[in-house]
Amino acid sequence: MLQAQLIAFGVALVCSLSLTPVFIWLSHRFGVLDQPNDRKVHSRATPRWGGGAIACAVLLGVGTALFQAPAFHRLLSFKHRLVEAGEVVGILSIKSQLIGLLMGGTVCVLVGMWDDRKPLPSLVKLLAQVIAAYVAMMYGIRISGLALPHWGVVPFPLGFSQILTLLWLLGFMNTINLADGLDGLASGIVAIAAGTFLFVAILQSDVPSGFQARQLKLASVLAAATAGGGLGFLVYNFYPARVFMGDGGALFLGFMLGSISIIGTLKSSAVISFLIPVLVIAFPVTDVAFAMIRRYRKGRGLMTADRDHFHHRFLALGWTQREVVLLIYVITLLLSITALLLTFFRG
Repeated sequence: MLQAQLIAFGVALVCSLSLTPVFIWLSHRFGVLDQPNDRKVHSRATPRWGGGAIACAVLLGVGTALFQAPAFHRLLSFKHRLVEAGEVVGILSIKSQLIGLLMGGTVCVLVGMWDDRKPLPSLVKLLAQVIAAYVAMMYGIRISGLALPHWGVVPFPLGFSQILTLLWLLGFMNTINLADGLDGLASGIVAIAAGTFLFVAILQSDVPSGFQARQLKLASVLAAATAGGGLGFLVYNFYPARVFMGDGGALFLGFMLGSISIIGTLKSSAVISFLIPVLVIAFPVTDVAFAMIRRYRKGRGLMTADRDHFHHRFLALGWTQREVVLLIYVITLLLSITALLLTFFRG
């Protein structure tokens, strides 16, 4: 699967580098610009359709790997029968999971880019995110249970499984969206997180053959493409940014990370299974949690923007944007290394 991973990463990286200028031009052509104001830290109108370049790059990376890496092509033909009480109650396939993930991601980027051009009501955006999550679930991307030592897989009831998956995906999408507050911050965090998920999948390659082993391979290719797309975009997005990813890019990347973590984190224990992906993005998760609590106490809407995020507070102390972003990169890298060590030494 190494060939598919390298192709997905390389093609996504090159396409992101190549397509971002196109979407910068499109942003100017259609007037999709983020205007500066008292709440924002940038001082000039900046294109907001960078997310389109990232999404196209990731899709092209995965698509090229599909046609150029025979092992990845064969992987998609694998099917798994769901058996209950000796009867087949359904069939899961790697191909259907890939289709569901790409369809859900497309919903996210299109709705997000629409919102970047003409702001949509919060409920409409939330509904679009819910639809994207349910599309993924319809195609088999679901937190269906936990594998506990000496107990095997403990399945969740269908309703609980759907609610948990929905909240998981919504959490990732909105965490990345709210983290996109400084030049290069969200795109760098995503690149680090996707790279970490790639190595997590590789470290778990000793899993016995079966559906979970195939899911890990699919997750590794998707993570490689997402990392490549994020890194290529970062060239244009790092301070001083020439383009922003906008809601389209943030929702798409959050959806990709959430989905990859569902299919790519083996449940060796209840703690490890949920801890690893959350640990990787623990800094923005903590920031979002404090923001929700702060806004609730002040009687503001939970999604109302403010200048009290962690990175705003560092700026108020006299740090530069570069220094704050690099500090958060280091923190995210340290958390990612911790997650990799937990994976390596898992019981």
